[in-house]
Amino acid sequence: MAKKVKIKNEYKLPNPLEYHLSNPNYTIYHRAALGGLAATIRAWGDNQPEGIKAEIHRDRITLSWDENISDQKFLRRLIDASFKLDEETKMIDLPGQRIGEGREDLKLAIHNGIAATFLQHNKMRPTNQKTPRRFELKTADDDTGSILTYKAIDSYAHQKAQKTGLLEEKLKGSLPPVASLQQWTIPGATGGAADLQAPTEEVILLMYLMVGSAIFLLRPRTFQEKAQSCLIIPDVIDLIAFAKAIEYINFQRQEFRRFSNTYLDRVVGGAEEAALRFLLDLQADEVTSEKSVVSCIVVAMGKVSWDKNQINRSLIAKVRGDYAEIAIFKAAYQHLSISRIVKTKEGEGYALPSSPMPELVAANLAAERHWCMDFKALVSEKKDFERMLYSTKGLKTMKDVIKDADDKAIIRTFQEAWRFKMGALGERARNEGLDFGRLVEVERERTRNDILRTKTIDMLASWFMRFCADSTKGGSLKAMREDGERIRKFIFNQRNFGRFQNLCLFALVSYASDEAKSATGGQ
Repeated sequence: MAKKVKIKNEYKLPNPLEYHLSNPNYTIYHRAALGGLAATIRAWGDNQPEGIKAEIHRDRITLSWDENISDQKFLRRLIDASFKLDEETKMIDLPGQRIGEGREDLKLAIHNGIAATFLQHNKMRPTNQKTPRRFELKTADDDTGSILTYKAIDSYAHQKAQKTGLLEEKLKGSLPPVASLQQWTIPGATGGAADLQAPTEEVILLMYLMVGSAIFLLRPRTFQEKAQSCLIIPDVIDLIAFAKAIEYINFQRQEFRRFSNTYLDRVVGGAEEAALRFLLDLQADEVTSEKSVVSCIVVAMGKVSWDKNQINRSLIAKVRGDYAEIAIFKAAYQHLSISRIVKTKEGEGYALPSSPMPELVAANLAAERHWCMDFKALVSEKKDFERMLYSTKGLKTMKDVIKDADDKAIIRTFQEAWRFKMGALGERARNEGLDFGRLVEVERERTRNDILRTKTIDMLASWFMRFCADSTKGGSLKAMREDGERIRKFIFNQRNFGRFQNLCLFALVSYASDEAKSATGGQ
């Protein structure tokens, strides 16, 4: 059990108190916290805490207070204005996150996410309510809402600077020179024989990490660990631009589907997906023309096999917003990221992502892998393959924004060959009175199995060349005539086997229905 830190020596905070982004001792956590403090000050507007003057600059924040206010009272007023509780819903209310009235669904997502990251221990968010509260979530497609539950709270650690030693009465208005860093300040921060310590000014600043970070709820398919939520810590470079962006994104009405600003938009498959969505939101043209963040760290948290009692970090990754094929993720995000509500055995609602594609592409980009890597795993089972076919429109949009010339050549060639095959099947269906849909289904399943069965680059290349030749009954494809050298160089390169196999499968499921109708006379 960690020893309690005994606070010694009175200390006088510098007045004014300045925080600089360029401080060489600051980490990404400090810069994100500075962003949270800037967003909070902006939210105050002209209603700043009594006796306190707060100023935001692009690279620093200045806090000053009246001389007749003690340091401890200054901190008390700062906390009271920054960390609130919605008395009706008993949900956490952070003014700096600028969640407008009538946005309880977004508040619920953030409340539950915070409870699983910053405030995972019950002592950090005490409550007298023994049963979870119910919340009815309605969407435009529902006549009746789905019931979600959450734990209402009476207070939380930030409101009391819990166990930091900052607001102890024995200090009689003063503050200590150092204070304790708790898990509710930085999730995952744990001390050994004694609590972690930092200068008082830093501990005060890091309290705002929760405001400057974004919270998403995880429903992963790829993690072996049961990750439940993730924390996105932005590397802030412009405090004014960041505060403006947070206001614009979160304050928009629920009907505005451009941003991740509803409960369902905060439910994602993977941590990297959440990070890229947040970065793209910040960089959207309508948000600001000024860059506020260069990258972020995303921390997935959940139950892990070696610790059954508490939530731990299960993944930490650095994510940028400027990958070469970021447009592919952007297309997946915009067309395939709408979550859906399913009911549990108890009749409660449970949100799940509709498609695994945004999760897959984001994880690949963040790890500097090819964007389509491991797509095979999403369609190796027949039921998953058939489910993927319902996403054809979104997959086609992804295909249309691919930049890599090799990827485009392989997909274009495959789909041109497939178009010829559909034309032949359409003619056969008309001549023999057969069900065209059934013929396509059988041919598609046969093709999927052929691709999955290949084990080497030579097997796959031979199959591909035969597939193209058979489609034209020995003739040549336009794509092959125009890109033949590129295609041959690609398909016979041993290093490209996994990429080649995944691209063929992607080409198969992303073949658009309108293209099929054109090739088959409208069938």
